Amino acid sequence: MARVETIPELYDTTIWKFKAEGNANITLSYVGENARFSATVLRLRKDNQLDTIIDSCSYVNSVMKPLLGDEYVGESILLEIRPEFLKALSKSILKMRSNNRTQKDIDHNQKYALLMSDHTMFPSNISPTLSVELKPKCAFLPSSPLIENFVKLQSCRFCMHKYLKQGHITRYCPLDLFSLEDKRIRKAIDALIDCPRNNLKLFIQGMQIKIGKENWPTSLCKFFEVDYSELDDKKQQYVIDMFIALLIQAIKEEQYLFRKLKTLQKTLDELDIEGINKLLITYQPKLSELSLEEWKLIVDEYVKRTATNNSNNENAREFMSTMEYKQIRQRIYEHLMSATLKDCSIIFSFRKSDMRDVARQNSHSSPIFQNKERLQQISLSDNYLDRSYVYKVNVIDLDPKPLAKLPYYQELDAKIVENYLKCNATNNSKCSE
Repeated sequence: MARVETIPELYDTTIWKFKAEGNANITLSYVGENARFSATVLRLRKDNQLDTIIDSCSYVNSVMKPLLGDEYVGESILLEIRPEFLKALSKSILKMRSNNRTQKDIDHNQKYALLMSDHTMFPSNISPTLSVELKPKCAFLPSSPLIENFVKLQSCRFCMHKYLKQGHITRYCPLDLFSLEDKRIRKAIDALIDCPRNNLKLFIQGMQIKIGKENWPTSLCKFFEVDYSELDDKKQQYVIDMFIALLIQAIKEEQYLFRKLKTLQKTLDELDIEGINKLLITYQPKLSELSLEEWKLIVDEYVKRTATNNSNNENAREFMSTMEYKQIRQRIYEHLMSATLKDCSIIFSFRKSDMRDVARQNSHSSPIFQNKERLQQISLSDNYLDRSYVYKVNVIDLDPKPLAKLPYYQELDAKIVENYLKCNATNNSKCSE
């Protein structure tokens, strides 16, 4: 069960500062003086969201954690809140929000907020923190016969999706990131730096740095302790290369996580949205949002099936015509789990290492949380400063996806295929696993 707390000292709008927001949630950073709440954030739901029966905290703990592992999914607390506090918060952060986001306000009727670790910070301020948020989105080739005939080599759906975007066309392919090969990871990170959109975010001391903004490598200079008084192109490239080298090393150290995430995204979505949509035509009236106990059964059945069956997409689609209702229902909810994992983010946070990290036995957390975050040590050398760093890694944005989103996924998939074919882009979107 999710841990529920009532903490009177947190119901003060002056101790919360706007940090970030997406379409569904707003995140606030704790800026008060109580060390118990250092490096924590408060996440609040916005208006007009499609609720599920269970709360996000319970879903993450009981569905996502067993799949990804406790070491990668942080602890959350359900903080009881009242409408008057939420209304006051809405007013206090309004000026800090982007104009294109203010059409959705904080939902004043929600009874709980999520209190979580700020994964872009460390609880102690030993040295500056550099954090990197990656949204890998490793989705695979759709089942459309038109695409399969048009593109003989496998191409990831993300590379098709990029043609929906206006303006710059990203060169980023998630399969490069998931390859765990130095050159391909470097290629992916270079492409993200060139066109980050929402797939790469940088934070220094919890504050987001706008990649591409004039002299943005100055922030990297501060972290790596490189003189930036004369920041020419050569020095800028030097600190960017240091950043890339550090991130590549951390990604390769966490290859278990990347392989696990890639496998989950693929095996939970063996039928693809086109296959799922065919099943929904007949069976959607029989389906409803699941309770927490029902979600646990879905996870158990998935684990059982994948432990004894290494089927691929093609075999799964052939099996569709003989599926019983129980199997169909299982695959539809698995697809929703895959949607969560395709939309998640991975956050790496780095800081210089010192002897106190050894004393902590490579684990730490904010005092309010019961679990301990795992710290790993890595070093930069060769052409860079010979220095040791500690890092932590967490997977975030693991909220449940409601059944009502399935028509949207089908519509998006159709647009991806349509735009990909219009672009005639086979020559520059060849991907390989």
